Amino acid sequence: MLLVFVFTDYLTTGTFLIEAKDSYFAFSEMDLVMSGGCTPCHVECKKVLHQMATFHHQALMSKPTFEDLYTATSWDYSILSNEALALAARLEASGAICSGGVDEWGSPLSIITGEAEEIVEIIETLQLSVAPQQVMEAKRGVQLKAQCVTKWAVEGHLRLFKFQAVKNGLDYSSIPAADFNVFPEFTECRPEVPNEGVVGEKLALATGGEDPVLVVPELIKLFPYSFTSSIPPVSRVVGTSGPTVYPASTVTQSLFRAYYSGCRVRTVNTTGIYVEDTCTLTKRWQNYGLMLQVPDDIPVCSTGSSSICIHNNYNSLWEWVTGTDSTPGRALMKISVFRNRYADTVALSVLPGMVVLQMLLMGMISLYQIMSHKRSVLLTQIWAYRCQNGRMQVFYLAQVTYHLAHNSDTYYLGLVTGTLTVESLANLTFSFFAFSYSFVNLLKARSGVQKLDRHFRLTWEIMQVVITTGVASILYASHLTSLPWIVDWNGKLLRKTTVEGAKYCGLHDSCIVMYLNLVIVAVIVSTLLGLIALSASYVAQSHSKPWEHWSPSETRIHLGSSHDSSFEGPNTPKTALEKVARGQMPRVGVLPRARFAILGGKHRRVGPTDHQLATTLTTFEEYCLGSEFTKLFMDCDDFAYVTFMNKRCTSVEALLLTGYLFYDKHVYQAPSVVLLLLARLLPPKFLRTFNILLLRWWVHPDHGTLTHALSCTWYTASEENYWISEATPIA
Repeated sequence: MLLVFVFTDYLTTGTFLIEAKDSYFAFSEMDLVMSGGCTPCHVECKKVLHQMATFHHQALMSKPTFEDLYTATSWDYSILSNEALALAARLEASGAICSGGVDEWGSPLSIITGEAEEIVEIIETLQLSVAPQQVMEAKRGVQLKAQCVTKWAVEGHLRLFKFQAVKNGLDYSSIPAADFNVFPEFTECRPEVPNEGVVGEKLALATGGEDPVLVVPELIKLFPYSFTSSIPPVSRVVGTSGPTVYPASTVTQSLFRAYYSGCRVRTVNTTGIYVEDTCTLTKRWQNYGLMLQVPDDIPVCSTGSSSICIHNNYNSLWEWVTGTDSTPGRALMKISVFRNRYADTVALSVLPGMVVLQMLLMGMISLYQIMSHKRSVLLTQIWAYRCQNGRMQVFYLAQVTYHLAHNSDTYYLGLVTGTLTVESLANLTFSFFAFSYSFVNLLKARSGVQKLDRHFRLTWEIMQVVITTGVASILYASHLTSLPWIVDWNGKLLRKTTVEGAKYCGLHDSCIVMYLNLVIVAVIVSTLLGLIALSASYVAQSHSKPWEHWSPSETRIHLGSSHDSSFEGPNTPKTALEKVARGQMPRVGVLPRARFAILGGKHRRVGPTDHQLATTLTTFEEYCLGSEFTKLFMDCDDFAYVTFMNKRCTSVEALLLTGYLFYDKHVYQAPSVVLLLLARLLPPKFLRTFNILLLRWWVHPDHGTLTHALSCTWYTASEENYWISEATPIA
């Protein structure tokens, strides 16, 4: 916690999700967020070839003309040559997938997926204007297909381009246009083909000593371009953020394009704009000047009125694995993405950190209270659990439950997209620790008998250290890493173009709906961990006695005589309280037992402090407790006393009676009486949830003497239900 407070922005400017200034770049193959489809798009290959042929050998097509291809009711196949029609028949026979229509993102597309040689044949037969480097990649893919088996695709798709509206200014306007892209379905199978020198170039526009790209928006600096210019270069090679079909640590992305007068640009400098020498300039596009391809921003958001969005700047040269499903005409699209990702600014809540800080402070307070009376560290933890944390567990749990329930969708969204900040990961760790610790403690308290289970407590405390460290390590290891399996297991990704998506996503392109709130997940996991701790404590307890001839220790209360309790008559007092009331002083008798090896001395038995006790005590019990450990911390029984001159004496707490209250037969601390009076207004079952321990001293009705300190839970003491008038102050 100290490291989080000191070395992060947790207490200062920390945010829930990463902001634009902290955006990061990554590649994800068949990304869940960009998985979708196109219905009905699975069509005849002849129709898709017709759509591609309408480009008429040009590199660009305007958006209206391109969209009209998908609303037409009849097609003139006469523009296809006999070679093209024969190619369509061969594609159908070979099992190539041909798709043309409007996808779930609302974008029209035409795509043919087949073998690399089929894609090359399509380009050459229709004389499509495809980037020369991509044609060479496909031809190289034919040669290397045995080394990396993959399908290839050629697709026509709308992309967004920006052009400068004001000379030497950042004011850029946008225009969509369609062009072609060629890619392997598995990105790691793209061969390395240099872009330099693949085609000649010619001067299309003299710039007169001015640099057309001297001033560009930051958005244009995110991805690499296929032309040389003063724009800062970006590497094509990108590290993988997840597993790939063929194991690869890096992949190569396609290069963005720039167009001038409908031709692909090769060089931009102060001399002029140079385009491919095989291209014919078109006046139709000349008015837009230099058109620079820009990324597509497709956010994915949470649901609700206060939805939060994750912004993704994608490489708009889309690449995906094409498939079909049981829906007639539907084409599946599992898109592999190169993206720059960041999220909306969301304020960070420090509530989980404050809850853990409260728990630590209460532990320090209990440590001071115990150590000031020379008690042991083990007793400190017991005191913290029963007297301090007992009344705070509900408060801790309520705070953390509110935080998890309120921010559940944001946590899920951040984990799925890998946009949680280090501060949020710390919050998630704090929340899980506080929730599991408090929940299991309360669950144990509600299990029935409110007694301290020492074996369970020690096991649970040790497990908490391991669990919290493990959770923190796992979360930090997944920092800036998408975890799409969370949606597969506990949610659904919706598009606004679907009926269900229109209901939940609103105006957002896509949204994620989660089934189980994070609180439910925390309850399930905490319960499982509690059961593991319970099982481990049972195993540890059953194997903690390496002897066979000694029976387990048993504590019995004897009167002045030493006869066995089994021969006591029906009127024999059964509890220490009843014996004191009859004027009989209880005496502790314990059957012989083996000592604990860790707490004992060096392989020797230690005699009891009080020689009247027929037992053998460990050194811990003799010098720290003065009695058997099992005699302490039992509800409504002995709790606190010290030994002096081999005699038990009431501890200092029982002597400070000023301000204490006499409540029927016992003396209580004033706050305890207030709790007992409050208990009259609360249901008894509700009181069991609050594992609060009360200290009290029984007053002899005749002699006016006090017993040693007794302990009793709030629930048990409230069952006595004395009259309010009988609670009087002690002078």
